[in-house]
Amino acid sequence: MMGWGSMYFTGYRSPTEWAELGLMGDKLSFTDDDTVNKLGIGYIKNQTRECAMDTAVRYTLLNAGENGEINAKQMLNQHTRLAALVEEGIVADGWYEDNEGTKQRGWVYHEDGIRLHWNHVSSAYSHDNAHFSANVLNAKIVAKYDSGYAGRAWSLVASRHDSHFRRDLVKHWEGDSFVLHPLKENIRAMTHYLEDKVVLRAINKSLNRMVKSEKAVQVTAGRGRTFRWDAWGWLDKYRQKHLVTMAKQRKLGDKVNGWEFTKGRTTNMYGVEICDHEWIPVTPVETHHIRITCPSWTKYHWSSEHVVWKSIQLPHLFFDKEQAEQVAKELGANSYPREGLAIRLNGKQLTPSFKVFTQIHKMSVGGAAMIEDYQEPLVMFERMQLGTKEMFSMYSNKLRHSPDKIAGSEVKEE
Repeated sequence: MMGWGSMYFTGYRSPTEWAELGLMGDKLSFTDDDTVNKLGIGYIKNQTRECAMDTAVRYTLLNAGENGEINAKQMLNQHTRLAALVEEGIVADGWYEDNEGTKQRGWVYHEDGIRLHWNHVSSAYSHDNAHFSANVLNAKIVAKYDSGYAGRAWSLVASRHDSHFRRDLVKHWEGDSFVLHPLKENIRAMTHYLEDKVVLRAINKSLNRMVKSEKAVQVTAGRGRTFRWDAWGWLDKYRQKHLVTMAKQRKLGDKVNGWEFTKGRTTNMYGVEICDHEWIPVTPVETHHIRITCPSWTKYHWSSEHVVWKSIQLPHLFFDKEQAEQVAKELGANSYPREGLAIRLNGKQLTPSFKVFTQIHKMSVGGAAMIEDYQEPLVMFERMQLGTKEMFSMYSNKLRHSPDKIAGSEVKEE
């Protein structure tokens, strides 16, 4: 293995890239449900890098339907046939010349069915490079080159008649000009290029890998063994969530007892909107506090004296902003000047300041709650802050998002 850590194979690509190549469809034949289509196909495309046949088999199993249990022979279709071309190395990620003679990168093949790629382990920085260099185009001799010097990392290189001295070079093709064609322009013709037995062999290898890694479920064993897709439980879970989202037992914007019905946390699962509805306060729950900022002496660098301002929040809680501002004003008027408490700098007296700041508290109720049984948000908040510990816990358990307790109890439990 080359590099550090995980194994990287040159034949692996993301399922999204395989989908663009035509190894899976853009919809499912067993359903007209747009949600199932988006979730199922989105799930496959979102998987990690894998070989071509794994993506084609995943889609084929999904397309068989929730109760579909199919064998390898039933998986013969245009998607698995194209994937087999990649598995066999007949189609490779390489180069071709367009009509203007410009070299272009793409999935290509040779009209003689020359093998272009041998899947092998590579280093992390090169596993998604082209499978061969563009210098093979128009070459008269194309040789196999063992880049790993182990007989397992074959690639194509342009060669010469006198290259026999290289033991790791094997003549692969010789002619007037090595010409490659883009697969995308000839997909229909190439779909039936391989015999069924070759495609079935690639399908069975893929199924063995996927069952071992729990990416597919084997239902029956023996000759004609059958398989099914592995993620129906996941798909049904999110389909049900989407149905709840669309049902909207309450209308968005409904207001009851000071609470408003909203979408809550919204996620987009492969184009399907999933909402976790919740009730939030129509008017945000606010408290008001007083902060005192005082001057203080400190010394830096030798004997230079400086003044720093230090702030601290006073242990008072106000639900009315005007009341808080009145108290702050009274504190500022009555605290200074006091003998012995003044700080003077350059002939000026420095005094503390009392300022009011507002804090907004997050509160919400789950969307399925019977909101008619709830008190208004501010009433609940006041009882949570001014009541006993037990009262705070009782209200907190009814909320999805509960505020912190910032005030002591003013009510004794009877």
